[in-house]
Amino acid sequence: MNRLNEKRNIKRSNLIEFFAALLIIIFVNLIGHYLFARLDLTAEHRYTLSKSTKELLKGVDESVLFRVYLEGDEMPSEYQRLQNETREMLNQFRAYSKYVEYEFVDVTPGSFDSKEECQVFYQKLAQHGIQPASVQMQTKSGVMQQVLIPAATVYYKGRETSIQLMQNQAYVSEEQALNNSVQDLEYVLGNAIRNLARAVKPKVGFLLGHGELERGAVYDIQMSLLENYTLENVYLEGNINALTGRNRNQEDSLMHFYNKFDVLVVAKPTQPFSDQELYILDQYVMYGGRILWLIDPLGADLDSLATQPQAVAMRYPLNLDEMLFNYGVRVNPDIVMDIRCRPIPMAVGQVGDKPQLKFCPWYYFPELVPISQHPIVRNLDLIKTDFVSSIDLIDNDIAKTVLLQTSEFSRVKNAPAIIDLNDGKVEPDRRLFNRSNLPVAVLLEGNFKSMWRSRLAPSFTEIPEMGYRDTSVFTRMIVVSDGDMIKNRFNYKDNSGYPLGYDLYTQTMYANKQFLLNAIDYLAGNEEALATRSRDVKLRKLNAMRVKEERTYFQWLNVLLPAVIVLACGVVYLFVRRRQVGGLKGRGIRKTGQKK
Repeated sequence: MNRLNEKRNIKRSNLIEFFAALLIIIFVNLIGHYLFARLDLTAEHRYTLSKSTKELLKGVDESVLFRVYLEGDEMPSEYQRLQNETREMLNQFRAYSKYVEYEFVDVTPGSFDSKEECQVFYQKLAQHGIQPASVQMQTKSGVMQQVLIPAATVYYKGRETSIQLMQNQAYVSEEQALNNSVQDLEYVLGNAIRNLARAVKPKVGFLLGHGELERGAVYDIQMSLLENYTLENVYLEGNINALTGRNRNQEDSLMHFYNKFDVLVVAKPTQPFSDQELYILDQYVMYGGRILWLIDPLGADLDSLATQPQAVAMRYPLNLDEMLFNYGVRVNPDIVMDIRCRPIPMAVGQVGDKPQLKFCPWYYFPELVPISQHPIVRNLDLIKTDFVSSIDLIDNDIAKTVLLQTSEFSRVKNAPAIIDLNDGKVEPDRRLFNRSNLPVAVLLEGNFKSMWRSRLAPSFTEIPEMGYRDTSVFTRMIVVSDGDMIKNRFNYKDNSGYPLGYDLYTQTMYANKQFLLNAIDYLAGNEEALATRSRDVKLRKLNAMRVKEERTYFQWLNVLLPAVIVLACGVVYLFVRRRQVGGLKGRGIRKTGQKK
């Protein structure tokens, strides 16, 4: 009878423990449904959204649908990884907004009912700049071609846009392209929501009329900007309304002034600015205008050394020195040489009737390593320069942040600077490279003083409609002492070119475009985009050779190891249970606690 009661007590105790555990699980799931928390132990915080993205998602007030086209029975491993990372990122989005929805759709040619339907769908994507990718995939039967679309269409507020999830692989390795794509997922997906939520895109103007870079030379940066901005070429030509608009208020007859552009890009001018044009630029800044200056104080070009071993770099008569000095910087009329530089091919001998080429360091092409933690340059890779100059910081009330600087082994050649091709063929004298960390890109922020405060303004400025201001509202500008930093190689004959930042000689992709996009975003007040774009996500790929050689071993390990662990836990539990029961019997103690 006692044994029967003991079994009943044990059964009752087990039932109580079971229902208690069940209630705890239900309670925890209810809490988890309303409260979201995650412990991210990755070094780069891969699974933690930036603050700006969280705020963006909390502001979503209606359904936003991501239709992702990375789906299919079989995909190469890199696209499977991108698919998984995209799904993980969208799950994070859903954790912060109940309005986020997504679906993965198979749009490979075999998934359509007819070729015509497939063609119409692909043409629609092409209108948004999305092209199918033909990839090779290794299968058991051999190599096969597969058409994939690593893209997505986003629907929000009655509008839609298509986004590319896989970056262009033409000039970087497949692994680097995948890493860049995964790294930019939060920015690309979040930025699609920002663009659809924004009724009017910010406006970026490219200044022309002073020998600035045109058309093909800035093709890549302009195509990249079109996703988020409206672009327009602008000529000053003495027109006071070129940058700043004027409206008269009918109620009080007062003139209302507004800037037509959120950001103005001045890309490598080579001809002088008149006083009228300087005044127009100055007043654009006074009314809050923001400028990205890319200035070459000296005229230097590698092509000039194609037929002669030396060239002289002379000053461009830009007439910008006083204005920039007044704002807080001096772009020096010099050329920086740096031990840390890019190589170029040079003829070092003759083999028969052909020159013998060798890659030699070209100290006039410094490689810049961004070390500042400012969002514009944080986590950026190397940036290439061509005949860059040094910048001095002027002591005034404007806040200055050095974004880019040379290495600790630099030197300068003042104008007129002799550029000698033989400089790259000899070992540099370290004693001459005695300058360090020379600024070449500087961010200026604050309330700027007009350069016309201390000088006679042009006669036409006396017109009341000019609306002269001597102190600006808070604004920003960035000064870069290399006009070629924004230039991409372009062939006008066949209308083709290389992406911005690509070095043709070393076939290396530099971060020039990323830096300039970040700079324009920051100037335009789009700081929230920088927080997501500047993340650094490292991919930890498996050793492909080891996976191939030890495939069977790892398969059996994954199958058997969990089962062995479960069995071992069961054996340990039974062993401990028997010892406990045996101990109770040995001491003559019943379940009720009474001695025999």
